[in-house]
Amino acid sequence: MLKQLLKYEFKATKSLYFGLYLALALLSVVLGVSFRQENAWADNTNFGRLEVILMVLYLSVIFAIAVLCFVSTVQRFYKNLLWREGYLMHTLPVTETQLILSKLITSMVWVLCSGLVGIVCITVMVAVGVFDPETFGMVDWDSWKQLWGMLYGELGAKFWLVTFWTILINLARLADLILCVYAACMIAHPFQKYRMVSGILAFIGLNVVENQIDKLLGTNHVNLFMDITYRVADVDVTGVTYGMTPMQTMTTAFGAVSGYLFCFVVTSAFAAAYFCLTRWLMKHKLNLE
Repeated sequence: MLKQLLKYEFKATKSLYFGLYLALALLSVVLGVSFRQENAWADNTNFGRLEVILMVLYLSVIFAIAVLCFVSTVQRFYKNLLWREGYLMHTLPVTETQLILSKLITSMVWVLCSGLVGIVCITVMVAVGVFDPETFGMVDWDSWKQLWGMLYGELGAKFWLVTFWTILINLARLADLILCVYAACMIAHPFQKYRMVSGILAFIGLNVVENQIDKLLGTNHVNLFMDITYRVADVDVTGVTYGMTPMQTMTTAFGAVSGYLFCFVVTSAFAAAYFCLTRWLMKHKLNLE
């Protein structure tokens, strides 16, 4: 039944996201072309204004996607489960766990897709607007290979280790954040006249408690990629000299794994606590008046 719930969720939300994704992709191409023609348009005030307008539109679409991710997360949970639609949803032969998981998975997928689309669109804009045969000719690709060879020589398997834990912990943090929103919605649900204010206060309160516990446990300082810092000097890539001197390595090399594992466990524990709180309140304190 969870599969059917997920299918329903994606069907209900895809049109909003796909429309903004398409707008962002088109603007990326148009902006890339305008940047390529920047020199030709330099003396034309109208073209300069057009670039400004396009950039404003581009940033507005990015902002709209970010807002949509947040609003959709709250709206799909609250209106679909705690408002009028909840009369239907809670009569389905599904458990509270399945209902919450369907909302959580859908929200996480759209957040990740939005981030990926943003990266791809910015890459396309830069590629269309900047890279051409002349630009490629200025790059010393042998130096780039040397630089990456030095990176791999310094990091080796640790690079993939850091990448793995970065992805894993950030996924846990994303789930933790979304479930915190759900828990705040459930806490605020009984306060009919002040639900919005109560929800905001509940969300802030839960985050304050979590941050304080993180400080006590020391997990709030875990920053994976910042555990490896390098200063570049000696490798000439595009006329700038780079080299590599380790400034700070992963704490006790592979011993950092235990710290990352502890951070992942703590973050997952918070997410599980929010999930259990949301499920318990939905099962025992739900009032759809």
